[in-house]
Amino acid sequence: MTEHLLYNDQPIETPNEDRFGVDPFARALARSIRKMQSPQGAVIGLNGPWGSGKSSAVNLCKHHLAEAVKANELVIIDFACWWFRGEDALALAFFRELYAGIGPSLGDKVKKKLPKLGARLLRAGALVGKVAEAAGAVIAGGIAEKGMEWLAGLIEQDESVEALHADLSKALREQEKRFLIVIDDIDRLSPDEALLIFRLVKSVGRLPNVMYLLVYDRPLAERIVSERYPSEGPHYLEKIVQAAFELPDPSALDVQQQLLSLIESICGEPAEADMVRFMNIFYEGISPAMRTPRDVTRFTNSLSVSWPAVAGEVDRADFLALEMLRLLHPTIYRSIRQNKEQLSGSGRGEARDRGAVAQSFNELFFGATPQPEHDRVRRLLMRLFPALESAWANMSYGEGFARQWAMERRVCSPEHFDSYFRFSIGEEVLSSTELSDFLERADDIEFVKTTLRHASTVARRSGGTKAAVWLGELTTHAECVDRDKVLPLLTALFEIADELNVEADTAKAFSIGSNELRLHWLLRALTKERMTLDERSMIFRQACNTASLGWLAGFTRSAWTDYHPREGKEREPPENCLTTEADAEHLRVLLRSRIEAAAVDGTLLAHQDLSFLLHWWMDLTTDDGAAVRAWTSAVIASDDGVRQLAKAFTSYGWTQGMGFAGMGDVVAKRVTRVSLSGMARLIDLDAFRSRVETVAAGGADPEVQAFLEAWKRSDKGKDD
Repeated sequence: MTEHLLYNDQPIETPNEDRFGVDPFARALARSIRKMQSPQGAVIGLNGPWGSGKSSAVNLCKHHLAEAVKANELVIIDFACWWFRGEDALALAFFRELYAGIGPSLGDKVKKKLPKLGARLLRAGALVGKVAEAAGAVIAGGIAEKGMEWLAGLIEQDESVEALHADLSKALREQEKRFLIVIDDIDRLSPDEALLIFRLVKSVGRLPNVMYLLVYDRPLAERIVSERYPSEGPHYLEKIVQAAFELPDPSALDVQQQLLSLIESICGEPAEADMVRFMNIFYEGISPAMRTPRDVTRFTNSLSVSWPAVAGEVDRADFLALEMLRLLHPTIYRSIRQNKEQLSGSGRGEARDRGAVAQSFNELFFGATPQPEHDRVRRLLMRLFPALESAWANMSYGEGFARQWAMERRVCSPEHFDSYFRFSIGEEVLSSTELSDFLERADDIEFVKTTLRHASTVARRSGGTKAAVWLGELTTHAECVDRDKVLPLLTALFEIADELNVEADTAKAFSIGSNELRLHWLLRALTKERMTLDERSMIFRQACNTASLGWLAGFTRSAWTDYHPREGKEREPPENCLTTEADAEHLRVLLRSRIEAAAVDGTLLAHQDLSFLLHWWMDLTTDDGAAVRAWTSAVIASDDGVRQLAKAFTSYGWTQGMGFAGMGDVVAKRVTRVSLSGMARLIDLDAFRSRVETVAAGGADPEVQAFLEAWKRSDKGKDD
């Protein structure tokens, strides 16, 4: 955390803290004040908009006047006007501060003149209305008990305002020191309170050796005066303030450099590969919005709180841009947060009607009336969201970009979008630490197996397990896996592939996806663009030696059909094949031996892919399937064998009523099905049906009963 971050937005106090070039102005102002000879109630106005650094300029000015104060040439009286609320309290506090600051330099007799002058002005009603009636109560009450003994002088009525002013002026004129009354933060007051400050300064008037430094936002002050005194307008202030100075605007370069320095101290420096995009977003979208020192402080203070929660998990430039929108354009920020589906991705699907899409985005973010900043914000949004670039600038991106955006954890990536608005990592992605640690140990087979096995037991609130997230993230970052780690990584994954292929991660209804498919996508991402056919074939063949049985069967099918496709389809070109044709044949031999071994040791019957493996066994035998049918005939002799086969030959479909006039079902219904043609080549159906009916009649097996009901519906042609 940087030492320059001040969460309470305190102004600076010394020149070495100046980052915006304020000190030369403050030094010149201090020099002018010090050289001012025999001032007669001179009033200097320091003007600047809210957040421009006026209080910092005042502090620097006082810093340069410190030598005069030390030499007893000058007394600085700070009146913190915004501490007091209400005109009565403000007026009383003003005279108290004058008394405390000027009184000690006057004789005992003369120093009573100041509170008397205040009393006469207050009682005359020239400043506030209710103080006259409250004066007695104030003296007798709590304020007198808090060190305001000077108020006792308010009771006396023996001298006029003119006489008091003359006596006080004479005493001050004889002083060798001068008094500077600094009244800052006038623009924090209510309109009536701000006007009172100007009236107080005007009424006390031109006291010798007294100077005032009034600090305020001039357009705001002039607007307040114009509302109260329409006939005078800005001339009212001109009668009070003899010299007005505008606080110089900080240079854009100073603001940019300070902002970049603070961003780097909070977020770190962008990587070299990210620098161009980071600077494009910074200079075009963020820097122009930071106009004052307070803008910079507000932005970086917010960033110092929000960034640590997502550091390393989001794109730095995207996060900074969204933080700027959150602070300065909250309506646009909310629109982004609420429209993930429209904004994430490439926007290619909208190409048919770009005009309508562009208009809808304009209305979403900017409403019907354009504003000057909209062009800048629009360009920034296009840099963040390619879908907007597609709509507004007719720019198209191929699907391959989505993987790159996901790797960079950009806000336009659907997987990472939510992290920018929840300030936490969603369960659909891995933390950068998790991922980098895994990639570092990707060749540690036991570590990989332990990590993925555990992931398959971690349920996500959105459904499925963390294993699906791991496989997806590894596919996205496949190019980050060192080539020499690919073989051990795939060896580990192939070995536990059946364990990872959990039902919870299988897509439902009309969606596509399972952990088996995700592993296929991963192995292709790891090898297809990085290795020759011979290289990847060698890796896959070695990894399959210890592969789990179900995965070995699925992989062998894919490798074999590359060269022996279904009727009507052509062979895959070599660059698309998983293995060489020779290795595909080798895998078939390996698979047959593994299935036969599983049939002997009993593991085949309990396998989750039993039906698939039996069909493969049938295709691989040379005895026209006699061995397979003999095995299934032996299996159905036991109730457990019936249960396992019934489960294996049960499949599920999904139906969804379309309805009329848009009143169709919004969810799909699962339907149990039985494939008689699939069973017929593997098992004696009559014998199996008899055994199924017997086991179902026992009533202890709901799955067998459901299987039998589905079989009956299939017989009637009602497989619905």
